[in-house]
Amino acid sequence: MMNMLIVDDEPLVLLTIRSLCRWEDFGIRIAGEAENGKAALDFIGSNPDIDIVVVDVDMPVMNGLEFAEALQKQNPDPAVIFLSSYSNFEYVRSAFKSGAYEYILKSELDEHSLLNAIRAIPGIQFQKQKNRDARNGDSTENIRAAFFAALIGDSQEDPESLFTLSGFTVTWPFYFMILRPGDLLMVHQRYENKLYDFQKTMSDLLRRFVPASLGASGALSYDQYYIFMQTQEQLDNAFELFYRAAWTYSDTGFERKTGGAVEDIAGLKREFTQCLKGFLPPSRLVIRSRRYIREHFSNPALTLQDIASYNNVSKNYLSSEFTRETGETISGFITRMRIREAEKLLRETNLRVYEIAEKAGYLNVETFNRAFKRVTGKNPGAYI
Repeated sequence: MMNMLIVDDEPLVLLTIRSLCRWEDFGIRIAGEAENGKAALDFIGSNPDIDIVVVDVDMPVMNGLEFAEALQKQNPDPAVIFLSSYSNFEYVRSAFKSGAYEYILKSELDEHSLLNAIRAIPGIQFQKQKNRDARNGDSTENIRAAFFAALIGDSQEDPESLFTLSGFTVTWPFYFMILRPGDLLMVHQRYENKLYDFQKTMSDLLRRFVPASLGASGALSYDQYYIFMQTQEQLDNAFELFYRAAWTYSDTGFERKTGGAVEDIAGLKREFTQCLKGFLPPSRLVIRSRRYIREHFSNPALTLQDIASYNNVSKNYLSSEFTRETGETISGFITRMRIREAEKLLRETNLRVYEIAEKAGYLNVETFNRAFKRVTGKNPGAYI
């Protein structure tokens, strides 16, 4: 197992790299993170078995170039891969003079660019190569993992034959959806070294609402999940049920990208890859807005202007950016938060409906009842 250190002063970049793929499948363990070059040097001083360092060029305290030069004197063994927001030739030349094996622009950072950079390091041997002859001994879960790896181009195996072996009950054409936690940074901070526990919980929840007889669901990683179902209506219903359950059990909302109807492997491969690329790391604007809403949704006077002022942007800009990134309007997100709180109070307290409406941020019961039924399909009085 190779040990990799990630060095960047942007938490979202650290999170993005962690979630690019299942690093363990490639024989790589993310041994740690650091927010600047000095912290990285200190970490390597205490952990001399680091094999790979992925480091940002532009950081406070000690930048990436200074770090690489100091590392050559302290411990020249780790291979350094630079990340940068700049394609300036002088940056590139300085990076390679400092001992870099590769220089990747952040705008081009994805699973394949980073894995290819690691592959190019002399002496690096990936461990993610399964012998196809041993496929008969694999579990359904392993076969499906191999199928998705082939689907997104991460292996040379035939996705069509693996699709057949995977035991999916859907038949062509069918619809699919890819889900991602809405606030990845929060999930990462909350679960830290227990991300697999989060992944398992979400996978189990999905299976509750996606019966094997109607479709299939599972995890691609802790931050990406899939649903296959025969119709769009089944897909939408499953997502609504899962979305509410995820808020209840893990205090986590989910975003979705939908594709279909796909009629063959080529169509699935094309649309699946496109949906995956559609998920960008949430901006600071979206993260701050969500957290502000979570803290203030119980205030019935909460407005779009309040949230925009908190972020120092205009209402129109906030509204368009939030919807563009998440696929959901701000008013829709506020409603979901309020109804989620109402569901919790209905389950856990003996409060009257009008009292729950007030605590959830509604001025009158009629408006609350309409919103509750629109989101859950039930009246509050019949919910329990």
